[in-house]
Amino acid sequence: MQSCRTIVAGLLGLLLAGAASAGEPTECDRLAGSPTDPNRAGAGIGLYGIEPAEAIAACEKVLAADPNNPRLLFNLGRAHDASSLVDKWPDHKTQAGRNFKAAADQGYSAAQVALAAFYWYGWGGFQRDPGQAMRLLAKAIASDAKEANAQRQNLFGDTTFNPDANEAQIRIIKEAADAGDADALYALSLPLNLGGSPVAQAELARLLHKAAAHGSAPAARDLARLYFRGSHGLAKNPDESSRLFQQAAAGDDPEAWESIAMLYERGNFGLPKDEKQAARLYQQASNEGVASAQYDLARFYEEGKAGLPRDAREAARLYGLAADQGNSDAVLALARYMAEGLGGFEASKARAIEYLRRAARWSTRAKDELARMGAQ
Repeated sequence: MQSCRTIVAGLLGLLLAGAASAGEPTECDRLAGSPTDPNRAGAGIGLYGIEPAEAIAACEKVLAADPNNPRLLFNLGRAHDASSLVDKWPDHKTQAGRNFKAAADQGYSAAQVALAAFYWYGWGGFQRDPGQAMRLLAKAIASDAKEANAQRQNLFGDTTFNPDANEAQIRIIKEAADAGDADALYALSLPLNLGGSPVAQAELARLLHKAAAHGSAPAARDLARLYFRGSHGLAKNPDESSRLFQQAAAGDDPEAWESIAMLYERGNFGLPKDEKQAARLYQQASNEGVASAQYDLARFYEEGKAGLPRDAREAARLYGLAADQGNSDAVLALARYMAEGLGGFEASKARAIEYLRRAARWSTRAKDELARMGAQ
């Protein structure tokens, strides 16, 4: 009997390993895979949508049969990372970093992108090493340029606002800016938005001009706002403002698409109110995984705006995608769908409350809604 159990266990292990190696989705992929991983198996799930304990168990099970599989190691890292965010357990951040490194050491690009942040910020017991972070992103660019560049842009932008930024981080950003790097130039402009002297305002305009000229869509968008207002030493120029908005919308930055879509939806900053143009840009940004755009596009489907059909199921799908990335507006919308029986859900206040309680681990809006419902 014992030998029979051993054979069955061995066969199960081979099946699990075979599925993972062949790229077939496993429970680990379903519960913790990343939607932006170019080598993912399955659709993936946003970090805040991961149920950490369940995902960790599933990934550890399949890794027992295939311990060096970089995709599964990366997924396990995401499950631990989700635990550190949702459950606030710092030791899981350390474990996430170890898993990301094990996958990154095998050249897994999604893990290299994730691990870069650990070196940049000194997370999870890693020694802060901004140079190593940049080297990891440089390696990842070969197979995942979009995510590697987005991570670099985020690291630069967060750092220029951070009073605890160290000398090595600032030096890397300034050296890149001196070489004409658009993201670095834009990052240096960000803290100057907080106001200050006429000299600081003029420097903001200078940096935005230079960054926009080198292809930064966010810089073109921000500069368009300055020209529309006639501020920061720039003469009011609606035509130049409109041109810069168009430049930003035609660029390759999904966050810029989303913010310009909002302007078209409302008819702000000299742009005409144009819900169809707004829907097009929301769709573009949503397709690239921008949570706020997924939420806004869901609103359009819910309300039947911009010529889109009223489609509660599509709205629910998009609200779910945004909620899984930590968008609290989408969490509340999806809970409403559950309570009222919309979008394919059976009406269940109990299910809505359960969902809100899970989200309340990280969302203050969900906590407030539970209090309003008397279900804390």
